[in-house]
Amino acid sequence: MSFFKNFSFGERVRLQFRWEFFNIFNHPNFGNPNSTFIPGSTNFGTITSLGLGASMRQTQFGLKLMF
Repeated sequence: MSFFKNFSFGERVRLQFRWEFFNIFNHPNFGNPNSTFIPGSTNFGTITSLGLGASMRQTQFGLKLMF
């Protein structure tokens, strides 16, 4: 999700303010369950990691000058 606000300074110069969010709702993205069956082990079928590209909530600000 992102928010943008443009400001004009004359006819040719513009400034853009950006506020961007990544994983804004902070949903977990779990990895695949353990599929290796070992007799006597309790790890079969458990999820012990996050999936690829999983990250916690992040935000960033930016300014862009266009002339």
